[in-house]
Amino acid sequence: MIKIITIITMISVLIFPWPDLSGAADSPVMDSRYIKAHFPEVYRQIYEEGRLAGKKEAEASSVSPAAPVVAPEKPDLGAWWEKNSLKYSPLPEPWLFHIEGTLEYKHKSGNTESDLYNGSSSFMVRKSRFTNTLTYLINKEFTKQSSQPGAPVSKTDDDYRSFQESLRYDLTDRLYTEGGYIWEKDTANYVSNRDSYYAGLGYALIDTDRHLLDILVAGGYEEEAYPGLVKVAMNIDHNSVTAGYFKEHYRWNITDRITFKETFRIIQDISDTRVFNDDLENLRVTGETNRYRWYLRNEIYFKLVDHLNFMTGCQIEYDSNPWPTVKKQDTTIKSGIQFSF
Repeated sequence: MIKIITIITMISVLIFPWPDLSGAADSPVMDSRYIKAHFPEVYRQIYEEGRLAGKKEAEASSVSPAAPVVAPEKPDLGAWWEKNSLKYSPLPEPWLFHIEGTLEYKHKSGNTESDLYNGSSSFMVRKSRFTNTLTYLINKEFTKQSSQPGAPVSKTDDDYRSFQESLRYDLTDRLYTEGGYIWEKDTANYVSNRDSYYAGLGYALIDTDRHLLDILVAGGYEEEAYPGLVKVAMNIDHNSVTAGYFKEHYRWNITDRITFKETFRIIQDISDTRVFNDDLENLRVTGETNRYRWYLRNEIYFKLVDHLNFMTGCQIEYDSNPWPTVKKQDTTIKSGIQFSF
């Protein structure tokens, strides 16, 4: 544009070098026709420059403004802690965290008639194919001890505590390996300390949106320490055995708000343990056996609001070789609230 103005100015100077104001009315008018007739080369240059400038302005106005940069949304992985990591493609790169807990009221029958107030919490962390789970559980029992008909009823306070840690590595979208450690204290069954170690392989037999059936087969080692009463009565303060471990877990998402869960676990001693008679006045060893312990847990969850569920269920525990006078089976009915984040 500046170049065009300069050319027009030069033409004006050539035509009107010394303008006379008195004769301004007789001066020629310099318009596009005048320039085209007397200066055709200049006219063509001015025309071409104007055409190119108009084209550039039209192209600039047709270009859409740049879209604002929006950060990518975090993918919704759903309940990732209930799924194999290889169900996702690609694998989620960031660390994943999940916490859940329960507050429950229970009524237990078997060795004791008791009301229990139970609290538990679990913390799960996943990175790539690795998943680590920490779980702590405590039962505080306000107990009325079962007794023989006609005998006075004794009241005691018993508690059960458990800490579990497991590390899982997914080999395929169904097969995984897992190792773990379990610590337990069970005063009702005269166990002051139990340490269990295991490692094995797991496999998802069924894995759909509605149904999950998962099993784990492992081998391990178990150590138990006993309170003073057992030491005095049976001359045993601890026991160590190798054991086999089997766990089965089933989940059924009945609807979007109702879920059923079932867990079965059995620990089979490979080493022999001693069997005692039930005569407390004359305790003696009557043989040896391969002890096993199992529990079966059935629970149903009702979603109240996001992250909060109502839960009810039952649990059966069985010990094939308990201490003298201790019953083999305990049954617990429970209900409570579960939170999950």
